[in-house]
Amino acid sequence: MAQSITRLLPNRSIDEKDVINFYSLDAASGEAGTFVKVVDADLSKDSVQYVNRPDAFLNNLGNATSQYPEVPYKVGETTGTGDAGAVLGMLLKDVRETDENGQKLHFYNQKRDELQCLLSGEAVPILTAGVVEINARGLEGGVAPNINDAAVLGANGKVTGVAYASLSAAQKDAVVGKFIGTGIRVSQQSTDAFAGAYAKLKFSI
Repeated sequence: MAQSITRLLPNRSIDEKDVINFYSLDAASGEAGTFVKVVDADLSKDSVQYVNRPDAFLNNLGNATSQYPEVPYKVGETTGTGDAGAVLGMLLKDVRETDENGQKLHFYNQKRDELQCLLSGEAVPILTAGVVEINARGLEGGVAPNINDAAVLGANGKVTGVAYASLSAAQKDAVVGKFIGTGIRVSQQSTDAFAGAYAKLKFSI
């Protein structure tokens, strides 16, 4: 399926004023629905820098240089409760270099639009508040939380559900919202790329 790397399902309720478009992802690929933190924001740098991309056609010829614009301010995925005070928000789009067939999206604008993704180096929208649905890829361990569980930062930019009465001190600091719905998607006549646990998350950073 075209969007099988994403952690987000289509249903959501968001406001554009809660979206930041100031940073690019400090990795070649990343999944929508990943919680991120700022890892580089040196404002003395120009807001756009030009870099050599190894996937650029002319660079591969060896006798030419093709430079491409890149946002130098970077975010990276959160690593767990230790990033409680650093979390900025959630990626709203996937970041990819290739499609599901291994074709370089750098030269395939139409497919990039179909996948609703961005190339690394491009400014990626980061949501700081809203209601979204997260599939199993965004839930730590792929485990469905319980309704009204606190959403706590987990490893790799994921979240996990913890009952409020059971929160440790570190987890209390790492609460980003709460789960207001949960369920299991079951494949029907054909395989569902998003089959498994999913949850509706209300969050605010």
